[in-house]
Order: sequence, then structure tokens, then C-alpha cells
Amino acid sequence: MTLKVMKNVFFTALATVISFFGIKKMTSTTHKMKRIGHRGAAGYCPENTFPSYDRAIEMGADYLEIDVQLSKDGKIVVIHDSLVDRTTDHKGKVSDFTFDELRKMDAGSWFSQKFRGACIPSFAEVLDKYADRVGLLIELKKPSLYPGIEQMIAEELKKRNFHTKGDDHIIVQSFETESMKRFHELVPEIPVAILINYPPDTVEIKNIAKYASYLNPKWTVVNKRVIDLIHSNGMKAIAWTVRSRKEAEKLKHYPLDGIVADYLDLIE
Repeated sequence: MTLKVMKNVFFTALATVISFFGIKKMTSTTHKMKRIGHRGAAGYCPENTFPSYDRAIEMGADYLEIDVQLSKDGKIVVIHDSLVDRTTDHKGKVSDFTFDELRKMDAGSWFSQKFRGACIPSFAEVLDKYADRVGLLIELKKPSLYPGIEQMIAEELKKRNFHTKGDDHIIVQSFETESMKRFHELVPEIPVAILINYPPDTVEIKNIAKYASYLNPKWTVVNKRVIDLIHSNGMKAIAWTVRSRKEAEKLKHYPLDGIVADYLDLIE
């Protein structure tokens, strides 16, 4: 065997070994990224309505992201804004209407006439209809406006034994850290997440990691440093909210644990 042939054999064998171990490493470190329908399928249907949730599930969502607030009579309702103006045919604060009054509002026509008559769901209805079919990412909207909402959410989830389901099937999140600390104390079995729309510093991340399982950044602040810091402190990261292909393409470069999107087909 000539020296040239021996070199070729050696480098071929070396390449095979490198390739093998490279594949093994990739297999052991990769994970399934969660595809999360923002307020259901908000790009295709009126947000936070049954048609929107149904469409997201049809599109293969791993989770539905929903927003919760309280009605005047203390019912947990699923709606994003603190005002009903943008997404219904009425005007005023969510908290100024009873559940029955909210229920009679048209929450679909603003998006398209074909959704006319879509209603504002109750939290209980969403749990009963969807929580056995798909994961839920539950956002408490301005919980400081609704003292005791953490306890109410906890009771609804525990009543259905969702605190025993595991696998992060239910995740509760908010921008308000005190609210998530309270919820974590009430139901430590259900992971909580903090939402951020700015690059966090190391000290802040370490403090959040004491009680939160997720630190969920806005897509605009996602970079390698932020995601590495989150992961190195034992938390997961779900980026929000993708509304264009350009945004989706940017996020593909990072080892995120999930992406929230109006258009789930952007993150196939």
C-alpha cells in the first residue's frame, strides 16, 4: 500500500468517526421545539375565540396561547386587551361588564364578517374543550388589576388535576414577576414563565430562575447571549410573537424551546 493510499484510508476513517460522533452529539442535544398558536391562529381567525383555537389545532399547534382577565362579576374570561373596543362591537373595560354581557358581544366581525357572532370564551370552557387535546400557555394580563386571580386560576387547574399532568402541558406566564411568584407558591407543579421585551442582565436572570421554569423573550431581543444565559440558568425560552417569514427565519438560528406565532405555517 503506497503512502498516498494509506493517507486516503486514514482520512476516510477519521471522517467516518467524526461524522458518527457528530451525529450522536446532535441527536442527544436536540429537542422538539414547541409550536404555539398565538391567541389560537390569530393570523387567520379572530383572536381568542373558538374558531381561532380550532384552526390552530388543525394546523398542528403543540400549544394554544391564551390571555385571561376577570369580568365585573369575577368570572375568568379569555380576552387580550383590558378594553373590549378593538375586538368586539362594544366599548369599555373588560372589568366593567359581567360575563353575560361580555358573552353577548360580537367578537368576530371586526376580523371578518364570516366570523360574525364569535363569542368571548370563559377560561373554564377553554380548559374543558381544549386542555386534553393540546398544551396551554396561559398569560395573566395585568394581574395586578385583578387581586386574587392567581388563586382563581390555580383552583380551576387543580379542580381538573392539570397540576398532575406534567410534561409542561400547562404553562402560566406574565410580565409581572410578583404575580408569577404567587402562582408558583400556589401550584409549584405547574411551570411559570416571565415575559420580557428587553435584553435581561445576568443578575435578573438568576433571580427569575429561583421560581420560574421559562423566561420568554420578545423575538426582537433574541440572540445567542440571551438564549445561552436562559438555558445556563436552567430555564427554557419561548420567543414571541412571529408574524412574518423574516421574523421566523431569524429565530431558526437559535436553540429555542418554542415559538409563538400568529401564522403557525411560518414555523413548520
